[in-house]
Amino acid sequence: MEKARGRILVVDDHQPNRLKLALAVKNLGHDAESVASGEECLATLRGSGFDMVLLDIVMPGMDGFQVLAEIKRDPALRDIPVIVISALDQMEDAVRAIELGAEDFLTKNVNPVLLRARVGAGLERKWLRNQELEYLRQVDRLAAASGIVEGKDFDPARLGLDDIAARGDRLGNLARVFLGMAGEVYRREQNLRKQISLLKGGFLLLLLGACWGLIPSLSRIIMLDGLNPLGVAFWTLGLSATIMLIVSFVLGRLPQTGGPAIRRYLLLGLLGGVVPQLFLFWVAAQVPAMIIAIVLAAESFLVFIMAAVLGLEAPNLKRFIGLSFGLACVLLIMVPGSDGSGVSGWFWIVATLAIPACYAIEDILVAALPDKDTDVLGTTTGIVVAAAAIMMPVTILSGSLIYPAEAVSTYGLPFLLIACLSAFSNVLLIFTIRTTGAVFASQAGYAMTAGGILWSIILLNESMSAWIWAALACLVSGLVLVMPKQAVEPQPTTPDERPQTVGR
Repeated sequence: MEKARGRILVVDDHQPNRLKLALAVKNLGHDAESVASGEECLATLRGSGFDMVLLDIVMPGMDGFQVLAEIKRDPALRDIPVIVISALDQMEDAVRAIELGAEDFLTKNVNPVLLRARVGAGLERKWLRNQELEYLRQVDRLAAASGIVEGKDFDPARLGLDDIAARGDRLGNLARVFLGMAGEVYRREQNLRKQISLLKGGFLLLLLGACWGLIPSLSRIIMLDGLNPLGVAFWTLGLSATIMLIVSFVLGRLPQTGGPAIRRYLLLGLLGGVVPQLFLFWVAAQVPAMIIAIVLAAESFLVFIMAAVLGLEAPNLKRFIGLSFGLACVLLIMVPGSDGSGVSGWFWIVATLAIPACYAIEDILVAALPDKDTDVLGTTTGIVVAAAAIMMPVTILSGSLIYPAEAVSTYGLPFLLIACLSAFSNVLLIFTIRTTGAVFASQAGYAMTAGGILWSIILLNESMSAWIWAALACLVSGLVLVMPKQAVEPQPTTPDERPQTVGR
């Protein structure tokens, strides 16, 4: 077995002695460098790593004792073994050198065999010390990792213990066991976070369904009086914008300004506020609130289709079958006799489909907004204000304005209630989209359907026909087959890294 080579620094002010000692070291199979003074010795040691120093005592400037004392005071150098070499064989010099921390004491006319033995023994102790220090450093790293795991904010892959786990001794076995247990803790923590996230997402969807599900029934109630959809949308969007501006101002979270932000707000305000609300109030006079609520479930299926086309969701056979059930749900309520008969009934159902279509596009666009541009409250306010701004000139120029006296005295409460529900639902929906993604948030369509059916029964005494029951059966079947993957995938972080609309 080939012996390890050491790197040895020879320190002597006398050139012949330096050359002689360096040659002797090389003959022993080690690498040797030499310097002529104590100052050079310290500078050289601090500049690169050495395994041993052969140090002359009698030198001008810093003598060997001073250099030795300086080496032993420096934490970075103190573990380098020093063999003091002197021309004088005096007991007091040897004693002083040993007291200062020298490894050994030799005379300059040392026997080569003795030099080999002393150098070999010193290097062996140095290498053993290096292994001991590395072992202790790895123990400290393992202890520090246990503190990270105890804090439950970690990723086992980033603990940096692979080199320790690769050891073949007990410390390596301890590291492997620790990593295995840490991995299990991490998996359980991640699963718990996913479950909590899914429960939070489910609660948000139920809350959305309860709030927004009331809007079709309220719309049906006021539109049966023959109001103009433009006038109604003007008032509801205007009141929503007023409410959101007040809340944003009080909380100091106003919408962004600037060209890009305004263009985003206008686009989302048109697709998520103006168009769907106009269609909602238009069809509410002709289509029962219960049917409107069921058709809204198409939003979920439309988002799935868009997400698959855009590569946000991987299409598969199970989801395709689920989408087919969702389509069957809509077709069943279009069958003559379900909400009327003949072509007229078909026409109004198709018109109602424009509402979830707009919402689906909005969901995808909101999910695509960059995080730095998406404060939930500010974004919602910007979108609602943009929708109201679009609606104002359209309503006034078309002569469809409902004058304040009539709006306040006759329809003030329904208008205000729709505006409040719409504003709250908008905030809730954008928060859900940004925290769980568009695909999961689109499941709100199912909750809205359930809430809409319940409110239509309570407020309008609407009944469930056989066609509607069949449509709901298809809806539930589709929902089972097209469940989202997960609401949110929590991003693990390490201590060094300290890893989230409108018209509702």
